[in-house]
Amino acid sequence: MKNTEKNVNILHLMSFVALVIVAILVVVNKLLPIVGVNTSGPFFYALETIEKLFTLIVIGISAYNFVANKSKALKITYWVSVAVFIAGVVLIWF
Repeated sequence: MKNTEKNVNILHLMSFVALVIVAILVVVNKLLPIVGVNTSGPFFYALETIEKLFTLIVIGISAYNFVANKSKALKITYWVSVAVFIAGVVLIWF
């Protein structure tokens, strides 16, 4: 197996794992308030942070593979977007 094929397979695996985890977290965060559970504590903020980080990892790797051979402007846009996303995740805690 070529190295690029191995990297693509790892990305596919990470995407699948992230999809499963994010799906579970979304269901938990949306269903619990319906049954009367308060979802505004640090535990639920941690779950939301995990969800966002998995999303960032999968989308970030895919997006970087796209911009790796592109212009400098696209790379700058990529890094600014990642920084804004991370800042948004951090601001959940405040």
